[in-house]
Formats: sequence, C-alpha cells, structure tokens
Amino acid sequence: MTAHPSFDLFEDVPDADLDSGFFALEGELLELACVRECAVVHTELPELGGALVVAFVPLSPEREISGRRAVLAACQRNLPALYAHAVAVDELPRTAEGAVREGELLDGVMPQLARDLMSPVAMAD
Repeated sequence: MTAHPSFDLFEDVPDADLDSGFFALEGELLELACVRECAVVHTELPELGGALVVAFVPLSPEREISGRRAVLAACQRNLPALYAHAVAVDELPRTAEGAVREGELLDGVMPQLARDLMSPVAMAD
C-alpha cells in the first residue's frame, strides 16, 4: 500500500472522513483473501472528478473477478462518496526502496480504465 497523497482533489468530502476511510480501506484490502497486494491511488478522472483507482494483484487468475468485486465493495464501505475503480495487474511497479511508482502505475492502468468506462458491461464481470 502507499501512503495517501494530499486529499485536495476531494474538496467536497471532509478531511477527517477521508483520512479514516482511507486507512480503513487500506486495512480491509490487506485482509482480502483473493488479493495478493494492492495500491490505492487518488487521481482525477475526466468527467468523473476525484476518484480512487485500486490496482491489485490477484492471488490467482481465477480470483481476478472475485478480487475486483471484493475491492470495489471495500471501497464502497469505506469511502462511499468517491468513485472507485479496481484494476487487476500482474505486478505493482516499485522503486528500489519498495514504494509504489504511482505515476507509472496510473499510466499502465489508464487504458484499461478508459475501456471499462466506455463499456460498463466489461466492468460488471
């Protein structure tokens, strides 16, 4: 998981709610049996505004769909005011120190995110 960046993107949600929701979300995601590792990135999505993008590495290919559903449900429980999108990845890009490279991660998942937003049926699994 990554430490959360500034919540300036989410002006309509109180900071205390964001902080507590973000940390609760991180804790819940770490406990999911179908997810090996994940990273939560705060970003702006065209036409949607502030959003959470959760990239996760499924425990196995067979668990990708259940992993996506579990991640999205955790986002809804912990930060219901924010749009959330879960994207399965093969691995999380990391620095030599082990921190997630958020920019590289977003660059890698944005094409999938755009496809999913264009075709809601693809997201429904």
